[in-house]
Amino acid sequence: MSTVFEEIKVEKVSDKISEQIVKLIVDGKLNPGDKLPGERQLIDVLGVGRSSLREALNRLETLGYIEIRKRKGNYVKSIDATLQLDPLKGLIQADLRKIVQLYELRRDLEQASAYNAALKRTTEDLKRIKETLIAFRRQSGAARFSWSADQDFHLAIAQASQNFLRVHVISNIFEFSEEFLAPVIEEVANQRDNQSIIAQQHEAIYQAIADQNAELAGKRMDEHLCWTNERLIELIDKNQGI
Repeated sequence: MSTVFEEIKVEKVSDKISEQIVKLIVDGKLNPGDKLPGERQLIDVLGVGRSSLREALNRLETLGYIEIRKRKGNYVKSIDATLQLDPLKGLIQADLRKIVQLYELRRDLEQASAYNAALKRTTEDLKRIKETLIAFRRQSGAARFSWSADQDFHLAIAQASQNFLRVHVISNIFEFSEEFLAPVIEEVANQRDNQSIIAQQHEAIYQAIADQNAELAGKRMDEHLCWTNERLIELIDKNQGI
């Protein structure tokens, strides 16, 4: 008779905290780059002690879910950011035309991202995309092209696609490729009229998503990234190893 019973295990508070934060990440309620609330706020909201919270946060950092930045706070990491990418970086450094292939991979992902965002976006998602659109125009208007503002626009669309894995993979591509792509894209964007063209392309993508026209949203994203990729190839060929 005794064999039908199971031992009752009391879970540690820190484990419950970790589980809750991981679930928020998996559900897409916490995204790569998001800053967690401050320690005091989390203690109040979760109703836990400081030691349990710190144990949970340290565990999440060890597992690769968050990054603890001294004096700056705790930030959600891309779930695949711990992949060993050094060999891939070495290949790209040896042949910068591999950047074009990386950009093609991004284009494939983002075309699906825009398509699904048009189908699945919420009112809140659309508001977020619009805010990034405005920020991009403001930061890249009279001043130089803003790589971070451009990323925010594309990640907002990925979030609206309601697929947390897509958000993390695209975020990791941005993080991995920044040292290679950011200088090149900025040089392309800062050429005469190109910033205006990019802003118009962003507007067209946003409008298709707002209209919930999935086919057009995917098409507009593909056109945007194809155009950028062509400029990228031209610049790499011109500089022959920038």
